[in-house]
Amino acid sequence: MAADDPNLKARLEQLTAEVEQTYRPPSDASSGASSTPSEQAPKRPTMMARWKQNALIPIFILAIPWAQEIIDQVFFGGRWNLPIHPRTLEGLPGIIFAAFSHGGFGHLISNTIAFTIFSWLILIKSRRDYWITFCMGWLGGGAVSWLLGPTSVHGLSGGVYALFGYLLVIGWLEKRLVPLALSVFV
Repeated sequence: MAADDPNLKARLEQLTAEVEQTYRPPSDASSGASSTPSEQAPKRPTMMARWKQNALIPIFILAIPWAQEIIDQVFFGGRWNLPIHPRTLEGLPGIIFAAFSHGGFGHLISNTIAFTIFSWLILIKSRRDYWITFCMGWLGGGAVSWLLGPTSVHGLSGGVYALFGYLLVIGWLEKRLVPLALSVFV
């Protein structure tokens, strides 16, 4: 029979020994044994650590419209804009580029301040939520402006309003103290 097979018994003992060497069940607190740091579950980064990891993301995004505006003002006298022209073929590229084109430094500064603050507040919570929200405001807002807009538009306002809307709604949806406080603050 198979139970009397010495080769099978030897292989089973070898596999049992390998499993016991590689698997160590988690120790419970009542036994007094402490686990090593490598066996502990990874800790979730603190709010400040998440902010430090993500703080430069909005700055890198803002480098694009600032470079465009500086080039526009220095070389084109404020005439190099990339707006969305609603329901025209020439306005289609504006869906992508209009967010990075502004009507002067005043327009760009006002968008920069709101964009940076709202971006940082969302990035403290989640990088994933930030990218989804920003892209919906940027590309979704651009597409809606192209489809339904009455006049040509440009600027980062679509992204700013999407981030603003997220911050208003997230506290109510999550019903947790910090997101709710952020919603009230915004």
